[in-house]
Amino acid sequence: MNLRKTMVAALLLLVCGASIARADDDGTDTSAIFEGEVSFETNCGHNYYGDNRTVFDFPHIELSGLLRLGKGWSLSADFEYERFYEDGAWCGSFKDMFSTNMLYVNKAFDEKLNVKGGILDIPVGITNSGGPALTIYDPESESGVLPMSWHETGLAVWGAVGNWRYEASMISCLDFPINRSCALGVAFRNDFTDVVDGLRIGAGGYWGKSSCGMVRRCRAGEFIGTDGVFFGVVDFDFRKNGWIADGSAVYCTDCGVKSVGMEVGYDFAVLTGFHEKGVILLPFVRYDGVFEVESRNKMTLGANISPLRNLVLKVEYGHRRFCGMKTEKTFDVGIGYTIEI
Repeated sequence: MNLRKTMVAALLLLVCGASIARADDDGTDTSAIFEGEVSFETNCGHNYYGDNRTVFDFPHIELSGLLRLGKGWSLSADFEYERFYEDGAWCGSFKDMFSTNMLYVNKAFDEKLNVKGGILDIPVGITNSGGPALTIYDPESESGVLPMSWHETGLAVWGAVGNWRYEASMISCLDFPINRSCALGVAFRNDFTDVVDGLRIGAGGYWGKSSCGMVRRCRAGEFIGTDGVFFGVVDFDFRKNGWIADGSAVYCTDCGVKSVGMEVGYDFAVLTGFHEKGVILLPFVRYDGVFEVESRNKMTLGANISPLRNLVLKVEYGHRRFCGMKTEKTFDVGIGYTIEI
């Protein structure tokens, strides 16, 4: 969604949310409360999908925030700008690099029932759900099949009942003039926690059109046959005593594409008293497999290092193999810092 559409949507949501909050006032305190963060990140990768290619990611800025309007009303937003320098040239313009990942109004009736509308995050897959992927870039088992930072315009209901969290949304592709907009389909997600201490198990999916929205862009027009497409995902993550493990399996009805990914790491800082101060020393190993016409597998060895809170250094080495023949070696480094507001 370009900047003009984002500004129009933001103005409408702010006016709507503020008006509803004032109308709902019964004399109790409904003072707006804001919290958010700004994240800065710079990454550099060598030989990334090609011979002797270097990708430099700068600047990469993400701004997210939550504005509580009172009476269960809130406004959530997440904006991202990421520019790439690749093969000696800057890629794209500002509007191509800018993304509104979230911009919606939410009404919380209670913990079990919330309703939100606007530009929604579509939580299909562990990465799109804010999962704990340790790699610098999005894991290939998901980015090779699903849209990443998936967002669409829509309306959703969500909530939590005990150890079960659910979300279901009806989404559309918003465009201007408005007669160019169209309905896309439905998306859903369910998560179960505390089945085993530290373990979360989830499943999600999308059923709808592949001819518009972020679905159309994610596989560059490779969809074959009917306009209806289904994405199904099962995933998990486990965090306990310094151990972190997560994985997902993705299926797409387009050509029966499948993928699996899993990573495991251990934070050695847990063995020291510095872990409570935000220090992280987390080596990990990851496997990604995408199985389609040109199947590929990748093994990654890396480490996440945080010498102090909100600062993270990442380094990783990867070995990618295509169809059992062509191979590529990758090396990536990254540094990021987060400012809490």
